[in-house]
Amino acid sequence: MAFDHSVTSARDVAYAYLRAGLVEGRLRPGEILDDATISKEISVSRTPVREALIQLEREGMVTAPPRRRPRVADAEPDDLAAIIAPLGVLQALAAQLAAPCATADDVAEMRGYNSELLQAVQDGDMARARLADMAFHRVLVSRADNRYLAASIDSLEMHTSRVIALYFRNRSPDGQSAREHDQIVQAVLERDGAAAAEATRSNYLRGLGLGEENA
Repeated sequence: MAFDHSVTSARDVAYAYLRAGLVEGRLRPGEILDDATISKEISVSRTPVREALIQLEREGMVTAPPRRRPRVADAEPDDLAAIIAPLGVLQALAAQLAAPCATADDVAEMRGYNSELLQAVQDGDMARARLADMAFHRVLVSRADNRYLAASIDSLEMHTSRVIALYFRNRSPDGQSAREHDQIVQAVLERDGAAAAEATRSNYLRGLGLGEENA
């Protein structure tokens, strides 16, 4: 498989390759991750692959017991509720911090992603709908300008995407989610951090319903 090495380090290439496989569900729970095989697949040495595996182990995506080869960490459908609950709290905090200082460009970008979400829902393209949904919220995460908050959200989103890819591939945000996004946008326009936080939290908590049905 060809992989773009042009603008990043070998470790970053290995990390991006492995993370994509995990998040997309191509690497299944319990699957052995052989550094020699992976290094050949992406044409880098084994050292950056090992470094990437160590990072993914820190993030809970990989397990590496002593004297055993790394494996893809376990994941269960019930994990989704456990992940979305704290993710909603952190996304609400990002919205609260971002709303008072969001720009007109931020609002335009959010509206654009919400339009993409609605179109994807109409097209029945669930993967594209999920990506548009995440991009919508990332506008406020970026505007909040807190790297610790952003890193925590990124980690939880990675786990959320993985569980959805493994067990809920046929589920996605819907028209109701897009209407809830409109409420977030309105709160941002009013520079009302509390309202933006509450609307964001409600939007994520409704997502807990994804865990009620294994699709």
